[in-house]
Amino acid sequence: MKLSTIIWLIASIFIAIILFILIKSWIAIYNKFIYWRTKAERKFADIDVIMQQRKDMIYALAQVAKKYSIHEYKTIKEAIEARSKWTKDTSLSEKIKNTEKLENSFAKIQAVFERYPNLKANSIYRRVMGQGSISRIESRLRKARLAYNKTAQEYNERVQRFPRNIVAKIHGFKVIPYLNFGYQELYKPKEIFNEE
Repeated sequence: MKLSTIIWLIASIFIAIILFILIKSWIAIYNKFIYWRTKAERKFADIDVIMQQRKDMIYALAQVAKKYSIHEYKTIKEAIEARSKWTKDTSLSEKIKNTEKLENSFAKIQAVFERYPNLKANSIYRRVMGQGSISRIESRLRKARLAYNKTAQEYNERVQRFPRNIVAKIHGFKVIPYLNFGYQELYKPKEIFNEE
């Protein structure tokens, strides 16, 4: 055998090994993206279940408010519109936007009930809001949101880090939004202490 043939054979084997390692790494990175995206979708599905309960609460509360001819029609209308936009056929990003709108509507309609204490005597209101059901839903929602956001953070870090970001860009993996309820900023508790 000629020396050039041996060098060519060794170089070919070396290139084949490098290509095998690169392809195997590429596939592993791709599969991890699939794993984390699926995990984020599963975590959001937990939120979806809780938000379905919240959606039903909004409808019931809106019906009570309508029955008493509450003048905050805009608030009730927004709550009902947010409720109607909740569908299973939307993307994760759209669902997150709709979740935030639904949550904000729920906070606003609760504020309406705070302004009209006689509404709280209604049997539907007591059934919907009573016996700690709202606090259980709030607790479950908070835990599910934290779990989703943690998974979204893991996924987003993978999408943005080199060299994974190359695989992400080629295969269309994009950063997913965090779930952040905007009403928490709008309804801050009043300050107890005033500095003089």
